[in-house]
Amino acid sequence: MRKIKINDLSIKDIFQNIDTEYLTEKLLNRVIEHIAKVKFDSLEIFSGSSFEKILENSFGKTPFDIVYYIKTKIPNTPLQTSIGAKNLVGMEVYSNSVIKKFIGKCIKSGITIFRISDSLNDIENYKFTVSTIKELNCICQGTIIYDDLKNKDFYTDMSFKLSELGCDSICIKDAESTLLPHKAQVLFKTLTEQTKFQFYLSVYNLRGLQVSNYYNACMSGCSGVDLSFIPSSYNDLGPAIFPFILSFKDTDKAVNLDYLKILELFEWFKQNLYPLIRNDLLYSRFIFSSKNQNLLPKWLLSNINNQLTEIGEQNKIDIVLEEVFKIKNEIGNPSLATPVGQIIGSQAILNTIISDYRWEITNDEIKKLINGYYGKLPREVDENIKNKITEDIEATPQAEISDMNSISRTEEKTEYEQFSNEMKNYSSKEEDILSYIFFPEKTLRLLDSKKYPATTNQNGKAASVPEQLLKFSDFFRSKPRASLENIDLNKIREITNLVETSNIDEIKLEIEGVKISINKKGQTVEAAGSTEKQDMSASVEEIIVPKDEKVTKKTEEKNLIEIKSPIVGVFYRAPGPQAESFVNVGDRVKKGDTLCIIEAMKLMNKINSEYDGEVAEILISNEDAVEYDQVIMKLKIDKT
Repeated sequence: MRKIKINDLSIKDIFQNIDTEYLTEKLLNRVIEHIAKVKFDSLEIFSGSSFEKILENSFGKTPFDIVYYIKTKIPNTPLQTSIGAKNLVGMEVYSNSVIKKFIGKCIKSGITIFRISDSLNDIENYKFTVSTIKELNCICQGTIIYDDLKNKDFYTDMSFKLSELGCDSICIKDAESTLLPHKAQVLFKTLTEQTKFQFYLSVYNLRGLQVSNYYNACMSGCSGVDLSFIPSSYNDLGPAIFPFILSFKDTDKAVNLDYLKILELFEWFKQNLYPLIRNDLLYSRFIFSSKNQNLLPKWLLSNINNQLTEIGEQNKIDIVLEEVFKIKNEIGNPSLATPVGQIIGSQAILNTIISDYRWEITNDEIKKLINGYYGKLPREVDENIKNKITEDIEATPQAEISDMNSISRTEEKTEYEQFSNEMKNYSSKEEDILSYIFFPEKTLRLLDSKKYPATTNQNGKAASVPEQLLKFSDFFRSKPRASLENIDLNKIREITNLVETSNIDEIKLEIEGVKISINKKGQTVEAAGSTEKQDMSASVEEIIVPKDEKVTKKTEEKNLIEIKSPIVGVFYRAPGPQAESFVNVGDRVKKGDTLCIIEAMKLMNKINSEYDGEVAEILISNEDAVEYDQVIMKLKIDKT
């Protein structure tokens, strides 16, 4: 009797489907204790989308820490991770130095199986990552993202290419839920007859077809599948493992698990975890249909819903989802796996909610995707879209175009060392530096939570963590002078919220002649005479308000100028918690020098001097709230 292997996704899915405020270290420990009893063939601890969610925990553990902790509790069960070949768990294309450091740290933490995928199925992207894993004597499973438009020969050919690179087995991953049971049967029969490789299948249950797909694949030679005790559809009454096991009754296939232990685990999950699962997505009209249309991966549905909620547009999710597939078809029909799914999802929100018309505003990542930064797209890009992107790129400064087109990016060692230097005042631990590379803001929050351990309130939620490292983390570059007269500030706020709640790093746009860059990571600058570098959260880099915008008002008394706040917000004297103030009373300033920052709706507005002169008076204390047109300081200007 042939045993079908089960890779359990429960731990990963817990972080993706339960708000981290409910996840305590004690609860996680109980989860691990119960999962250990079942003795699965492998446990997948994190993937690209869950790595970020794990960083949001309130008990100060990085994903690497959690892997190590689980390994000490369950030493005999192989631990697995699913990562992108070039983007690993983030959105960028990372240098070989970062890839090697990341894989090495995973292995030290306890990972022994690496499932490697590429959202574009570009074989070139796999090469270095697969060779690194094999050099370090770990198991490498190459992943082919299922494409319903590809014929069987594509999967056979790619399987041979992945095997030649050194992959020990192949996984077919159905990211968009288009695989049907009959196709699963035919595909795996072909693969196992034409090759001698071990094949695995990974699908979710959004259409209710997970067990049928798995059964047909396993009866046709599939060696193992992914299952979870956290339902992948809100219509599930329980995990798919029970009907999956039952489907093999009276066949020559079986799973090597203790049924009573599985039942015990389910009962504990149902009592302790199911009440905590977020039920924010119930779009049955997109899931249950007689048409076999692509579906968004569950994590992407959740991400888009969260972003729309942040900007108060959650009722428009229907048109956003339709736009996702419209964009997908226009740019070559790539899969919606990480990171392409995040890129297209954010562009869909820009096209439908933020912009006045489609493709009015484009994020940098969509330009990179079309321009080949992430790899070769599976099909041709629509000419109209290609021309639009080309126009945008031609209007971009040459230095930024070079960065956009740079696949190899930094030289060996340089990139990791750069991030290590940025983190030297916060942590020298490899796991913290690597986490910072992928998700800087959330890593700083996690480090902060270690300094200020969270407590739980009477509802069992983790109390909020002070934001000492993030409070003043916004720095700015100088921009040309421009008027704010015709800018729709609501549009800027919505775009800022989109950047902050998504994986998009930066959006550049021009509104009524004002060029604005809204980004997370931004540039790094020196502060307080040191070489300390800090990360930017989503912010407008700078809007310089001219004199006719009522920021300044000349008085007749002693050449004094009143500097007034152009908006309601919070007054900041310095760019960072450890930095010196922009100006002090008695300081000499020149035209264009920064006087302060006014923060409003997460936008950091840098107020610059319009005159040469001396700071005569500062009327507002640091972090105080200010009203529109309130005087914040006075300048004694030079006589002309």
